[in-house]
Amino acid sequence: MHQIGPSDVPVEDIDIWVVSHGGVASNALCDYLEAQNIRCRPENYGLICHKQHPGHPLGVPILVIHGDYLDAIKSMDRRGYLTANASKMLLGVDAPEISMKRFLDSFPEDPMGFKAFLYSFRDTGDNVYFLRYPYTNAEAKHAFEALGIDVDMGEFSLRERKRKWGRRKPEVQKFLDVYSDFEFGDD
Repeated sequence: MHQIGPSDVPVEDIDIWVVSHGGVASNALCDYLEAQNIRCRPENYGLICHKQHPGHPLGVPILVIHGDYLDAIKSMDRRGYLTANASKMLLGVDAPEISMKRFLDSFPEDPMGFKAFLYSFRDTGDNVYFLRYPYTNAEAKHAFEALGIDVDMGEFSLRERKRKWGRRKPEVQKFLDVYSDFEFGDD
């Protein structure tokens, strides 16, 4: 198993904390930021990229990317990250071996952890911006400006989401059913 380190957000090693629930191209955006020397990928990024807010002000700007929940679930399942990301959002650990059934049984109203994750970033005392996926470069630029980060978004582009969904396991369909009407009000 690949060790991904402590789950504390190392604010001294980042200029901005970019987090998401997964399946919304946050890695592509982080690659772009890092190429512009904006630090957003500390050593333990693999764990903290889907972590809830710790509950006390961190003093670093936070960009929360979210949205397109149903296709995000399908994307995470297709890539084999569904339970790993759920365990990060709900439990703060990287435990991909936990079964989907266990998440469905333990967290029937929020088995993926989207709700717990997103609401944890409200009223934190930090400068937080919620960016809804898919977004335009102008929307991303506005988000970074609101966070006090100077980013040239001219060369960035979201790639088209892969739509090749195979047969779904019954548990994945249950995840989709839970979030079929979910909308997060980020205003």
